[in-house]
Amino acid sequence: MFKTSQKNKRFKLLTLVLIALVMIVGCSKKEVKMNPGEYTVDVTGMQPMKVAVTLSETEITDIKILEQNETKGIADEALTSFPKQIVESQDLTIDAVSNATKTSNAIIEGVKLAIQKAGGNPEAFGEVTGTIKFEPGTYEGVAEGHNGQVKAAVEFSGDKILSVKIIESDETEHLSDVVYEQLPKAIIEEQSLNVDTVTGATVTSMAVKKAIGEAVKEAGGNPELLNKVSPKELSTEVKELTTDVVVVGGGSAGISAALTSEQAGHKVILIEKNAMYGGHTALSGGWTLITGSKIQKDLGVTNDTPELAFDDVMANGGNNSDPELLQLFVDNMGAAADWTVDYVGAEIPDSLKVLPENQVDRALVYTGGGKGISDALVAKMNETEIQQYLNTKAEELIIENGEIVGVVAKAKDGTTYKIKADSVVLATGGHGARRDLLGESLDSFVYYGAALASGDGLDLGQSVGGDIIDMSFVELFENGVEWKPGIAKSTFNGSMAAWEAGGILVDRNGNRVVNEKGMGPDIVAQQAKQEDARLFIFMDQATFTKFRENIGGYGISEQMLDGWLENNGKVKPYFAHGQTVDETTGILNINAENLKATMERYNTFVENGLDEDFGRDPKYMTQGIGDGPYYLVEQLPRYATTLGGLTVNTDLQVLNGDGQVIKGLYAIGDTAAGVRGDNSISGSDIGWAITSGYLIGDILGK
Repeated sequence: MFKTSQKNKRFKLLTLVLIALVMIVGCSKKEVKMNPGEYTVDVTGMQPMKVAVTLSETEITDIKILEQNETKGIADEALTSFPKQIVESQDLTIDAVSNATKTSNAIIEGVKLAIQKAGGNPEAFGEVTGTIKFEPGTYEGVAEGHNGQVKAAVEFSGDKILSVKIIESDETEHLSDVVYEQLPKAIIEEQSLNVDTVTGATVTSMAVKKAIGEAVKEAGGNPELLNKVSPKELSTEVKELTTDVVVVGGGSAGISAALTSEQAGHKVILIEKNAMYGGHTALSGGWTLITGSKIQKDLGVTNDTPELAFDDVMANGGNNSDPELLQLFVDNMGAAADWTVDYVGAEIPDSLKVLPENQVDRALVYTGGGKGISDALVAKMNETEIQQYLNTKAEELIIENGEIVGVVAKAKDGTTYKIKADSVVLATGGHGARRDLLGESLDSFVYYGAALASGDGLDLGQSVGGDIIDMSFVELFENGVEWKPGIAKSTFNGSMAAWEAGGILVDRNGNRVVNEKGMGPDIVAQQAKQEDARLFIFMDQATFTKFRENIGGYGISEQMLDGWLENNGKVKPYFAHGQTVDETTGILNINAENLKATMERYNTFVENGLDEDFGRDPKYMTQGIGDGPYYLVEQLPRYATTLGGLTVNTDLQVLNGDGQVIKGLYAIGDTAAGVRGDNSISGSDIGWAITSGYLIGDILGK
């Protein structure tokens, strides 16, 4: 930690002593006295809940959720970790879990009711009093973000926060840029840590607030006092707007639809619930498919056809694509790709990507990846007359005479917008963060996508009778670790490095069950057969060293990995290690004798250059498994992209359960189902998002 204050040491020491005395005298909690026992209360989160709270005379000792029907995936952390946080902190003013505010607040309300039943005062838990004072200077604070540590340098006067600079961060640039621009300004303006998080980047926002709180402690202050300041009251204003087209969602599909609608002569309003545009596209690698484009021909590929593209996408999707919608996609993906360059101004490289799933090279990665194409779309939109509303969430569709004629939306500041329109286009992305919208077959799998994929468009569509299909279809990968309940980090780079050394994949019986370097779907199929969907990478020290050296790049920091290893398999994610096979397997209840035999057999395969069990390529069998220490790392199926959604026709109109058109309502991108089957080729996600958005202009112009 560092400071810029030049006061002499004696004065600094005296100041710190005085501040400590103020905190001891003036920052105490109210007196606590309760009748000990367990108290059961009924509260309501997203659904009714029953909570049991155990109290001593002075403390909250345990919180159990007895009954609940909260949304799987979204509420998991609130139901498991949040009660523990309350018990550990003895504080009922702690921040709610990101994207599970209702569930978190219901648990807090339950604890308050239990305390009242026990004759206590809930306000005693978390309320502090005192004067906001700091030792002037600049101090650092560190907190854990989504991808690693966030470090802030905070400058203080004697009683104010003067400046905040984020000096270290591994967070995703597209999301964190908005946080680092907006949140410090709000904290300085309000002189409070009790400011709203940036919508769409809650985890990073919370990390910034916690890092500043740590800096406050270094400056001799009490961050609890900065949490007391009440936020501003929300607006009650209602504004009525009229337009031709309202697009709900500002990812690549939504912005493309807004742009082509304006090109077709329509007046357009676009609303986006988050503080930034881009959706999943901005967080992706930026792959797309370009069959039939001028780009493809200019790069030397002249033998591709829509028929070939149709066959490849259909086969990769398990022959589960809707033929008419897939034909719409392959017939127009080339024109849409050319439009992103010629009209939008997106930059592209001078080569295509080779994919084994494609008979002909048709995959392209935009310069700058997903952020590159997203930034280009936003920049183009900013040149137009499209009315844009960020931090504004669509809450309901307006229906008149059986037709959709607009949207009611609410901004983060409380303002309500009643937007009348001839056409409403739903482009809210997928629903991966919503366990309740996924099939039970995915219950043991972990979600790798963003919390913003919350199925808002599906909720809106269903509210007016829209039909949903293929809800269990997701794009699956085999190398997830469960770092939070139901939430994944990817060990892809580390896992690939392990297979190139001496790593093998085993089940709890200690047996290999698949070719580790085989196709991902084959590995996922074996994972799905396990009771908890887990297989484990087994490694000696040499292989683990390569695993560790390569694990970065997917949001796993050194600090995270060190913490998981320190836990040594006691909690998820399971990273177990020991000096011997018996010690290591004992941590995770894996059959040691079988694993020893598996190791010996595999080493024989390495010596002979032939995997007699699963056909692993000899070039990935260059190293046998040596002496300990040994490591076992969990591997779970992870998913991000959802492939189901609202049913649409080839005019992208939403259909009801009887196959009838819901007039005035359209769905595109990941909000619309049917195109990619049960798996998606790299490039088909952004390709379909942009192509479906590109088509909207012509469709609405008919």
